[in-house]
Amino acid sequence: MKIRQPLPPLNSLKAFEATARLKSMALAAKELHVTPSAVSQQIKQLEHHLGQRVITQSRSGIVLTAYGRDALPKLSQAFDLLAGSFHHPRDPLLVRISVLPSFARFWLNPRLPAFFRQHPTIRLDIDSSPKLIDFTFDDLDLAIRYGKGNYETPLCDSLMKEAHQAVCTPRQYPAWAPLVESADFSRLPLIGDRGMLGGDDQDVTWREWLHAKAPESTLPDYRITYTDSGLSIDAALAHQGMLLGRLVLLDTLLKEQKLVAIDPLTLRSELGYFLLGPSLAGLSKGAQKFRQWLIQEAAAYQTQHHTQSPGFSDR
Repeated sequence: MKIRQPLPPLNSLKAFEATARLKSMALAAKELHVTPSAVSQQIKQLEHHLGQRVITQSRSGIVLTAYGRDALPKLSQAFDLLAGSFHHPRDPLLVRISVLPSFARFWLNPRLPAFFRQHPTIRLDIDSSPKLIDFTFDDLDLAIRYGKGNYETPLCDSLMKEAHQAVCTPRQYPAWAPLVESADFSRLPLIGDRGMLGGDDQDVTWREWLHAKAPESTLPDYRITYTDSGLSIDAALAHQGMLLGRLVLLDTLLKEQKLVAIDPLTLRSELGYFLLGPSLAGLSKGAQKFRQWLIQEAAAYQTQHHTQSPGFSDR
């Protein structure tokens, strides 16, 4: 039986290989999703284990010692072999995307026919799980999330900011619009949507909307509350009450007049939609095409809907 020599710590080998290959601790840190100081400490740990210097730093940047230069190609090849042992070739035209269910259903799906007309050979695999994304382990190309944009991913494109408006079905509008206009909210059945908070309790709520509309009014109890924005929209469509809805999600429903705005007052949100990815350079051909199309669609929506109409308020 062959006895292997003790290996240096794997993280220290990764730190050295990335720094030597990229000729930069900062770039190595970005690739490894750690801080530059962590990379430096890992390299020092490797040198302590080997009893040899592998890198020196000069004014011109990273310089490999003779020992480091000799080790780099062998180490890079070893990492390539390791990666290849577990790598399954990806179809460049199959794009795997994680999208929140409400966004997929109400904003993305109505626009996908236009995408497929432009890119008939690209296929999409949409994962509607709201779980946290780790591109290191998850078999995904891209993800769309709702929040403030403080995501620790190499790729983070801002797509659209959200805004909120009170809506109901056309059938309810004649009876409810006068109550809203007269600030008689006590007889209005409100639908609560905690999903629109995006995990942030400081976002737009019915309390803020009512205060902006009629500062002296009292917030009535919600008839029903949901933690999923898609379900709250379903409730409004089923005539269950008046919804303070997210306009990005309501766009198609408002155009089709399945829901109507009950008042022009619209509050802008601090939250928005973001496209996340592992890195721009690492995207497949299909993922790059989808990203470009999505950014264009989002820009078109922003241009159409954020033209500073009188009903908009920045809170």
